[in-house]
Amino acid sequence: MIDKTILHYEILEKLGEGGMGVVYKAEDTKLKRNVAIKFLPKHISTDSNERERFKIEAQAAAALSHPNIATIYAIEEHDDEMFIVMEYIEGRELKEIIQSETPNLQSAIDHAIQIAEGLQAAHKKGIVHRDIKSSNIMVTDEGKIKIMDFGLAKIGKGMNLTKSSTTLGTILYMPPEQLRNKEVDNRSDIWSFGVVLYEMLTGELPFKGDYEQAVLYSILNEEPAPPSQILNRASKEIDNLVIKSLAKNPKERYQGMEEVIADLKSLKDETIAASQKARHNSTMKKLPGLAVLPFASIKSDPEMDFLGFALADQIISALTYIKSVSVRPSSAVRKYQNQSVDAPTAGKDLQVNFILTGYYLKEADTVRLNVELVNTQSNEMVWRESIEVKYENTFKLQDIVSEKVLHGLKVQFSQDERDRMQADVPKDALAYEYYLRAISYPITLEGDQLAIEMLKKSIKLDSSYAPAYSELGFRIGHTANSAMLGIKEHRKAEDAFRKALSLNKNLLTTLWYLSLHYTEIGKSEEAAEFINQMFRVTPNNAMAHYALGYLYRYTGMLEESAHEVEKALALEPKNQRFLSAGFTYVYLGNYRKAYEVFDLDPENTLSIAWKGMTLFLLDEREQAIEYFDRVIAMEPEGYIGLRHAGVRAYIMGKTQEGLRSIRRLEETNPSDSDSEHWYLIGNAYSLLGDRIACIRTLRKAVEGGFFNYPGMLKDPLLDPVRDDSEFQKVLTIAKEKHETFKKKFFPERQ
Repeated sequence: MIDKTILHYEILEKLGEGGMGVVYKAEDTKLKRNVAIKFLPKHISTDSNERERFKIEAQAAAALSHPNIATIYAIEEHDDEMFIVMEYIEGRELKEIIQSETPNLQSAIDHAIQIAEGLQAAHKKGIVHRDIKSSNIMVTDEGKIKIMDFGLAKIGKGMNLTKSSTTLGTILYMPPEQLRNKEVDNRSDIWSFGVVLYEMLTGELPFKGDYEQAVLYSILNEEPAPPSQILNRASKEIDNLVIKSLAKNPKERYQGMEEVIADLKSLKDETIAASQKARHNSTMKKLPGLAVLPFASIKSDPEMDFLGFALADQIISALTYIKSVSVRPSSAVRKYQNQSVDAPTAGKDLQVNFILTGYYLKEADTVRLNVELVNTQSNEMVWRESIEVKYENTFKLQDIVSEKVLHGLKVQFSQDERDRMQADVPKDALAYEYYLRAISYPITLEGDQLAIEMLKKSIKLDSSYAPAYSELGFRIGHTANSAMLGIKEHRKAEDAFRKALSLNKNLLTTLWYLSLHYTEIGKSEEAAEFINQMFRVTPNNAMAHYALGYLYRYTGMLEESAHEVEKALALEPKNQRFLSAGFTYVYLGNYRKAYEVFDLDPENTLSIAWKGMTLFLLDEREQAIEYFDRVIAMEPEGYIGLRHAGVRAYIMGKTQEGLRSIRRLEETNPSDSDSEHWYLIGNAYSLLGDRIACIRTLRKAVEGGFFNYPGMLKDPLLDPVRDDSEFQKVLTIAKEKHETFKKKFFPERQ
């Protein structure tokens, strides 16, 4: 057959042979693509019953359209030959992978989910595979599962084509009812799936024997050893899932693949969380956690009430540079302003060992301050101090109080740390008040505008205060992204950051913002340098870990990204500016964890939209729509509002309406914007069925700096375009960029 041309298919090589035919690789000369073609064997090709069986097989398989099932392109006949034209899969049999590689828990669960989702799609069409085994499952070079050969399918309650006198399939994977020639249904596939899962988890088959009768006896009468006895990392939950899949009585098995998928995804979440926790515990140095609560005024004075938060903010800013203490940011403690809370309660909420709190009174030109440091676990006073200074020197209070705090914690300043602490003391009290008012505004379009106004006033009074420029850059940049204002505004943001850095080269917030900005526009190496500078200033700073996780997310190092954002969130669990860490978990497929992270700032438009998106990905669509409605009302013409209006329309079956929203978004999205924005436009186009627009915008994303190749492989929104040759080209570019980055920063992985 090699080199022969049948119709418009040129035979290239033989791929395999089974009971239902010979399979060849061929070129479809019309469409210029490689395909697999499966011929009916000669010795049965003249049997009309077998030909009918073959035709029904092909029709059944062709009815299935799912990314985890090999696609049937056509059924052809030529010179008394009948054959199926199928998708050609570049990859390896799952059986080969199992036999050649050490069992990997996370990989096994990920593959199992894909297999289960493919079978679920078949079962919904009334099709039972009847021959699930590891040699009938392919794993593509990109890690995608493809279930092959629905050759023994039984269609609904129609004609059973299996002869009672013939044992079909591979006995090792057969359920008891099939061996006994009894009626089979979806639950029979669940048994075979359980065998494959066991094989992936342990590298062994659950039922063994030296000859056929011994295997039959084992399947019908014996129970396999639990996977946890073979694979140390397997848990009781995994054992239970396998045991339930392999129950000999079909009524005691899972009754549908949706139940299997739910348990597998729960296991995946737990496995990822356990892995991250283990890495986190092994690498994180345990530091004393400290929160400085806003000080309370003994006597209310509208003109001076801002001082309570101002003092706390200054002390927090100074202590941030101390390498031996983990300090909660101002954003985490702001909610305690004008609130009365006991130290153990605040300590539990903020997850810290120590709370610094105090009271102040201003009389004439003097400020009297009473400060207390409390151990939150024992609720014991570590120390208490009364401090009195002239009001004109209020900002120097931070140096005095900070030193006393660290003395109470039994740590010392280095001279380098002291110099950094004193670098950001404003010269003008009113300028500082404007700055404080600015950072108090929410991170929304309206809040940004109010903040920008206050920051301009602050800078006009004091043009040497670096944090004011840093916050101005952040607010301008956030507005530019949200309202899609274009390159001019992004350059204004970058200029503000650069000005802040010229005033203080070690200002952590500025280094942080610039690292994020350069990550977004594809300047990965520049971003990495800013992050390295942050670690040089303070190696245990949450912002540095978050920024590194952010860079890893864009470049496709997802496990590393999760590791870093876990560190950031452990150091500062309530930092609302770590909100977008949820995307790392979205790309990993851990939607429950993503929802939890997006809840850091519940009223933020990004939080509202992406809590809805995680629910959509979990197939909880009614709840998702509630979140989408909220964000669309808040931001009808903004980036977030338009994108999620498109997803909402998809759910409602209004595809054209959804496409109008995404096209509007693409038209107004500036070409220099965050490269991840283009990616999220692209996968929305895919969801709504516009392949050309999807590939166009994904290309912009990848070329602009978002080359999250592993995330693209897993993203369910991209499933509709996976077979498109142009999408594969974009995927190849993403892979090359990802591999280049990995080679540079992780040479040991090569």
